[in-house]
Amino acid sequence: MKKIIKRTSIISIIVFLLIALIYVSDITNLPSNIILFEGETLNLKTIFGVNIETEYISNPNIEKIENNKAITVAADVENAQNIDCTGNINLSVKVLGAKVKEINVNVIENTEVVPLGGVIGVKLYTNGVLVVGMSEISGKDSNKYKPYEGTGIEEGDVIIKINETEITCTNELTQEINKSKGNNLDVIYVRDGEKLSTTMKAVKSNDNTYKVGLWVRDAAAGVGTATFYEPQTKKFAALRTSE
Repeated sequence: MKKIIKRTSIISIIVFLLIALIYVSDITNLPSNIILFEGETLNLKTIFGVNIETEYISNPNIEKIENNKAITVAADVENAQNIDCTGNINLSVKVLGAKVKEINVNVIENTEVVPLGGVIGVKLYTNGVLVVGMSEISGKDSNKYKPYEGTGIEEGDVIIKINETEITCTNELTQEINKSKGNNLDVIYVRDGEKLSTTMKAVKSNDNTYKVGLWVRDAAAGVGTATFYEPQTKKFAALRTSE
């Protein structure tokens, strides 16, 4: 009888651990930061007992639909071409009512690229890191911050130096921002071939890291075309294969 009870207990523990592993994996696989272009839709599906709720929306023009199993976040621009649908959405992941994770969704301006020319394998590198978007930050004190505001930095600028340290990739930028501990950051960036400088302060976020609210990219790789055309700026740009 004791052997049967012991065997049942072991099986119960194993089943409990397997269920716990499934839930941990489901929550861990949910991204902490997501970027959407205007008009894109995102579905975050979860297993039973894991709910995603909206905590904050910076722009009322951004639509949301939520239920117990999934949340859909979209920027509705179909009939609103002149309405700004960019902004920031904070989502909380809850298990049995307890918050276990936060997801930050940023909706940025949509850019249309029309491929032209012959297809080639390309790898595009930037000298520094390219600013591709901006968003509010949820600080450790639960307030919202925009460290980039008033600095002059815009989307399309390339950050090449932080506090006299050359920046060649996003990891180096992240390291320098965290090293600042919220003190002044001396930033050198390039716009249209001209070097510019500014100062900003990083904000300590909920995950105890320091952030400045800039979405950056250091390289893009894949199969592309020799040239592309951007309708918004009415400009052509050429891509060169990496050496």
